[in-house]
Amino acid sequence: MRRRLLVVIGLVLVAGLARWQMKAVAVTPPASLGQLPFAFGAWQGHRAADYSNDVVRALGVDDYVNRGYVSNTGEQANLYVGYYRSQEHGASIHSPLNCLPGAGWEPEHIERVAFGGGTARQVVVRKGPRRFLVVYWYQTATRIEGDEYRSRLYTVLDTVRYRRNDAALVRVMVPMTNGADAEARAAGHALELAGLVLPDVQRVLFPATPPVTVLSRFGPA
Repeated sequence: MRRRLLVVIGLVLVAGLARWQMKAVAVTPPASLGQLPFAFGAWQGHRAADYSNDVVRALGVDDYVNRGYVSNTGEQANLYVGYYRSQEHGASIHSPLNCLPGAGWEPEHIERVAFGGGTARQVVVRKGPRRFLVVYWYQTATRIEGDEYRSRLYTVLDTVRYRRNDAALVRVMVPMTNGADAEARAAGHALELAGLVLPDVQRVLFPATPPVTVLSRFGPA
């Protein structure tokens, strides 16, 4: 609790500095999310239903994909990727921990797991008799982060250091079956697909080169 409080305090202080010093520039990615492959290893994708205009406006995304995937063994998954060119003026990433309950999904188990050189959030959700395992993370040009508080802090720091805070929310949902090992099996399938998706999200949205440091009134960031 103390650690989270310190993070929040630090976020508020750095946010004040960022607002006073500069605003983030909206980044134009090298490609659209529509260029993500429909085939990832043993997983074959198909286009899922588009969100309504009201939902897109509520999410505040600049680009997104919503797809279903099926593995060669019949496992099913949903992939959502939402990209934000700049997290300014309320157009910030909506946490699935807030959106899923709003859609009627009740979280049963939440943890942060090592993933892709960073971390991801792993959540078991239920709606009536249906249970899903959800893996999601916030992806930028420089990091993979599964914690909302740390992601927001880095958003502010990136604004100050690089004058950019574009990011993507990547979410994989896998239906859970019954059985004592249901969560472990679902997590294995979700993380398998997630691990295949991650490098292509990086390729499509974020250049291979690190962000260019910009000059601020204090000199190089």
